[in-house]
Amino acid sequence: MAPVYRILLVEDSTLTRRMVRSMLEQHGSFQVVEAAEGGEALRLLESLEVDLILSDMHMVPMDGHDLRRTIRQNPRLAEIPFVMMSAQHCPDSILQAVGDQHGHYLPKPFSREQLFHQLNRMLPRRAA
Repeated sequence: MAPVYRILLVEDSTLTRRMVRSMLEQHGSFQVVEAAEGGEALRLLESLEVDLILSDMHMVPMDGHDLRRTIRQNPRLAEIPFVMMSAQHCPDSILQAVGDQHGHYLPKPFSREQLFHQLNRMLPRRAA
């Protein structure tokens, strides 16, 4: 049996959350926990361990940038890989989305292949 990774999906669009969750769960190696914005994600992270955070860039009241910045200031959470999703494709937005060595950018819309390519690059390898 393949190892299961827990992904925190932070996205304000219910439709996008459903789509991404479906892609991940059909793969069979991912357990998905959802949050509709950054503040909700932080509350979940108080008691939940995750292997990766997949977050939209633009949400209210707490957007993806503020979420990542807050996470990076917490020693317990700082090393969690963080993928920022956005429909903005200008270079400045991409650089801001990446942020640090634990951050990556996933342009919307994306395919299942693009999603899994990004996750495979960022998730730690585990023995089955």
